[in-house]
Amino acid sequence: MSPLLLSTVRYVRQVIGDGQVAGHAERRDLRILQGIFSGLAGRGVAAFVSFISVPLTVRYLGAERYGAWVTISTVMAWAALADLGLSNSLTNAISESYAKDRRDLAQSYVAAAFWSLAGIAAVLALIFFWLWPIVPWDRVFNVQSIQAREEVKPAVAIAFAIFVLNFPFSLTAKIYGAYQEVPKGNAWAAAGNLLGLIALVVVTQLKGGLVALVIAVSGAVLLINAVSALWLFVWSKPWLLPDPRRLGYSAIQKLSSLGGMFFVIQISALVLFQTDNLIIAHYLGAAAVTPYSVTWRLFTYTALFQMLASPSYWPAYAEAFSRGDRRWVRRRFRTNLKITMASTCALAVPFVIFGRPIIEKWAGSIAVPSSGLLLWMGIWSLIYNAMSCQSCLLASAGRVKIQMIYSIVASVVNLVLSIVLVQRLGLVGVIMGTVGAFLICIVVPQSLEVERSLRA
Repeated sequence: MSPLLLSTVRYVRQVIGDGQVAGHAERRDLRILQGIFSGLAGRGVAAFVSFISVPLTVRYLGAERYGAWVTISTVMAWAALADLGLSNSLTNAISESYAKDRRDLAQSYVAAAFWSLAGIAAVLALIFFWLWPIVPWDRVFNVQSIQAREEVKPAVAIAFAIFVLNFPFSLTAKIYGAYQEVPKGNAWAAAGNLLGLIALVVVTQLKGGLVALVIAVSGAVLLINAVSALWLFVWSKPWLLPDPRRLGYSAIQKLSSLGGMFFVIQISALVLFQTDNLIIAHYLGAAAVTPYSVTWRLFTYTALFQMLASPSYWPAYAEAFSRGDRRWVRRRFRTNLKITMASTCALAVPFVIFGRPIIEKWAGSIAVPSSGLLLWMGIWSLIYNAMSCQSCLLASAGRVKIQMIYSIVASVVNLVLSIVLVQRLGLVGVIMGTVGAFLICIVVPQSLEVERSLRA
């Protein structure tokens, strides 16, 4: 057998967990590959679920109620930022503890993050359910039909109740990632997607409405996340059990300091990415959200490699930075960027050309976008995926202060541009505003910061 073939066989055996690993660099490489391959399987499950659920839901609910459901999801994305960046700072903190082989530090960080999120969830619940009866939710979502107006208020309440219950359990995926055990997190996520699809099919077969759909799909995710947390803290890594007695000021201070900056970046990113549906619903009506949302969903597949790679690269970069192995970081970052751009182009170009018939077959005629919207979505996907690759590196290095500053500026510019352009150009104006804000405020300064991080 040739040396090349022997080396390939050895590497494949290591990837599947059957073989010896020499050194930290090789271990990181293998865990990245394991994370990507398991993520590919998980994304395959998610793509299957999305492929079935989007047309099923659009046809079942109709354009207006489907638009309301998408907008409720957007509101929940806003609420998810109430973790104050603790989840992201926890990734860096545990990765550092892992590099130093300090289980005691890891437990104190997990306890600080878990109980902080539990407290935040309680406060959010009190505030929301105090305001819920007095908010005119039908006006907020701009729904017109009697059925949609009757359903949207209880649907929002139930979605938020499930959200706050799930809030502390959102840490489990970050913990798996920090220990470079992304395949485990991917397996639980796939289970949640499949259970959600089963729940969706049951609701549609039983002719349940928007409220039943929210209970079934969101409840399935909550159930899987709760079981995942139980398995993690009781069987897999019992030393990480978030014992309140392990709460310490130093752990809370470290997580909140870095987490605060992540929080500001998350808020800015939400304005950049998630306000689109709200702006469209307000100015063009909830039904107009459908073609934009479905087109956006299609182009998210162009980020497939980066979505698969980032959960593994982030903790691997963080551990390598902690060990001072910048040479490994430089090599892997450049490889990651090249593969990301190549894979993005391979998917974005066909989507721009053939997007209209694809979406018509996929989600029906009510979701078909204009050719202009497809073109601008393709441009956006190229810019966004390149910047995501860079953001992963900077986050792992803890270099987020400068990101925080230009992200704030970009979010303001995006909001202004999108509001102005949607009134002049319709749906295309919204994505043009997002592209313009990114080009003006983020691309150049972030690229320069990445180069400084790699040279330091």
